[in-house]
Amino acid sequence: MSTIRFRAPGRMWLLAALLALAAMVIAACGGTAPSTPQGSATAAPAAGAATSKEKVLVVAVDGDIDTFDPCCTVGSKPSQTTIQNTFDQLTQYQQVEKTLPNGKKYMTVDTAKIIGMLAESWEMAPDGTVTFKLRPGLKWQDGEPITADAIVNGYKRIYEVGGLSSFLLIMGGVKTADQFSVKDPQTIVMKPALANNLVNMNNVMHNTSTLAPNDIKTHANDKDKWAGEFFKKNLATGNGPFALESYKPGDSIVLKARDDYYGGRAKLDKVIMKIVPDAQQRVLLLKRGDVDMILIPPVKDLDELEKDPNLNVISVPSTQNRMLEMNVKTPPFDKKEVRQAFAYAIPYDTIIKQVWYGRAQPLKSPIATGTPTSDFSFWKYDYNLDKAKELLAQAGFPNGQGLPPIKLTIRIGTEEDERAAVIIQDSLKQIGVNVTIDKMAFAAFNEQEQKRQLQLWIDEWISWVNDPYYHLSWIYTSDSPTVYTNYNNPQVDQLVKKYTLWAGDQKERDDASKQIQQLIVDDVPVIYLAAPNFNIVTRSNVTGYVYYNDELTRFYYMDKN
Repeated sequence: MSTIRFRAPGRMWLLAALLALAAMVIAACGGTAPSTPQGSATAAPAAGAATSKEKVLVVAVDGDIDTFDPCCTVGSKPSQTTIQNTFDQLTQYQQVEKTLPNGKKYMTVDTAKIIGMLAESWEMAPDGTVTFKLRPGLKWQDGEPITADAIVNGYKRIYEVGGLSSFLLIMGGVKTADQFSVKDPQTIVMKPALANNLVNMNNVMHNTSTLAPNDIKTHANDKDKWAGEFFKKNLATGNGPFALESYKPGDSIVLKARDDYYGGRAKLDKVIMKIVPDAQQRVLLLKRGDVDMILIPPVKDLDELEKDPNLNVISVPSTQNRMLEMNVKTPPFDKKEVRQAFAYAIPYDTIIKQVWYGRAQPLKSPIATGTPTSDFSFWKYDYNLDKAKELLAQAGFPNGQGLPPIKLTIRIGTEEDERAAVIIQDSLKQIGVNVTIDKMAFAAFNEQEQKRQLQLWIDEWISWVNDPYYHLSWIYTSDSPTVYTNYNNPQVDQLVKKYTLWAGDQKERDDASKQIQQLIVDDVPVIYLAAPNFNIVTRSNVTGYVYYNDELTRFYYMDKN
């Protein structure tokens, strides 16, 4: 998902016998044997929130809920995290252990290996037809059975509501709900237009979660047959390891472990996501022991936090894009020369050193390092104020004269964006461009971005699927629901459409990706600031964190000693 926009599940059996089964994985064009649901977590109880015997994990998060509807989450990680922990999907990614350059080991996932979740097994035929076999006895939290009919009905809802998750499936060649069918009460069949693994990777995400038919029926009406308005503000009955206990807007989201979860009860009894927009306040709460884990810690504090024996800093490389985005339909960014001038005026090395303190990599392409076909050779915007001034003059704004008011919008609570904005503001001033920094509340920022009402803003995007065309489809095609820049290049659209699903020569697909990167870099609707590490900090007694490529925490795997 820009802003944090989009992003794939995974879980583990707790019993050794089932763990053995989970190892039976077939990747890419294969099927899987039985796998696992989730894991577990723990935490320190908040005042008045739990008994002394309960294990409660308190997590300080940066923002609030934007919607509770799985099909329609976009910019809110707290929303997505809530859904991911209360809903399971048909399949998930296999967990693996990796080692950082400093020798520290961490758990993550292999996105090339897909295993079952609600599905006991899955397999893909040579023609691309995918068959999912449900685990026996599955139920939603209210006791309603999970059947193949219910799952197919869930996919039908996704398409008819027009949620972002329909774009995920369409990208993989499943253009309508009619391409899903019921073989028997436990078996679902999906028929993509072309054999491909992209649809299987896209199908693991929380956005494809199915809502219980009785729940939909209870809250639907003549004007809203799928109860979209209700589920925007209310979490549906889930089927994951946790259930929503309470939600107080602007304050907290509380999840409780399910005793009847099919994969075994989580180690944690409860998770409290405390909404704390201020990054320094999150750090203070962690140091005092008032919370057990913080998201989006200030990068400038990480070196010092690593010295604290009571804390554990997790900092792993990611394919995140931290970007300065421009609305190409809003003056002055409707002129390519202005966008290029801004790109030349950004002091990239300074930003990496002074904003991310070295915990970031350079980013000079729409495709980040670590994603196949990433190519920085087309980038031409190395810091050059003279070139920036020249392009401004070509655009009709010599020394910035005649420019309309320019507002640089950032979310409140992200220190890195605030520092980057100040550096950008100062550098642009040197070419005659005066920029006002507008700090906007989390929800308001997301709303305006999704309505494409922002002019110039800093945002992040991490692609949940490690495929260049997945990434390009979301951010740079004109029909994408998340092309918030309003970027529209017919040649880019044509190439992405042609090669996203491609049964021909792989080199041809890779070469086309590089051509697309060159076109986008020339148009420069987005300026790439850096590819930051993903960072979280926990108390030292918190264990079991697994890094997923969507950067959503799975509390099932976590524990607290």
